[in-house]
Amino acid sequence: MSNSPELDPLDDLPWPKAGPSAHVSATIHKQCTKGLEPCRGPSAGHRMGLSLVVSFAAIAILLLLTHGAERHEETFHAALIGAAGWGIVQAVVLWVGFAKPPGRRWSAGARVAVALVFPLLFIAYVAFLAPEWVPFSDFLTAARLERTASCGVVGLIVSALASLGVLTLWRGTDPLNPGVSGALAGLVGGIGGGVAIGAACPTQEGWHAGVAHGLAVIAFVAFGWVVGRRLLAP
Repeated sequence: MSNSPELDPLDDLPWPKAGPSAHVSATIHKQCTKGLEPCRGPSAGHRMGLSLVVSFAAIAILLLLTHGAERHEETFHAALIGAAGWGIVQAVVLWVGFAKPPGRRWSAGARVAVALVFPLLFIAYVAFLAPEWVPFSDFLTAARLERTASCGVVGLIVSALASLGVLTLWRGTDPLNPGVSGALAGLVGGIGGGVAIGAACPTQEGWHAGVAHGLAVIAFVAFGWVVGRRLLAP
């Protein structure tokens, strides 16, 4: 024998319509929207242009700070020409990553491929540009490693400033794949920093350039992925 719970006769009664009166609702709406005006954020094209400006500003600032320093002139001129070419690459990365609104961009897999392939191409470019290569055992001497470390730190600082600038410009714009978009933003900033230190550094030996000038690009793709997941998500 089972005991069925007694039904409360009040359960079938409709819930009363609770809420503020029309006058109170109008007053709340008026107070909450007071002084608000419609505002449209910068367009994708505007943000892309500013992203390139940030990257080239990083190059210009470092070259200005190192003006008069000893440089390998032939490699320096080649680096300046290369900066223009890599500027085109940066524009392509921005177009792939940000030109269209979320949901209409290239697939996440294709954009991840861009974020992985272009850093390798940049390192290959740096290696190709190197006028000399010392034996690897010579590169591992204390003096060369110290110079590589100091140069790498400068490159990381410049890349960090450029990457953070690009990430900030695209803040809150990707609710779907903010990590992937952040990686591409970091790629743009990392290329800017890599080109800057490559042009400013007086040491263009291959091992040094590959480590101190090239690896930062990979580092800032990872940096952009991590930071972008927070900064680019609405």
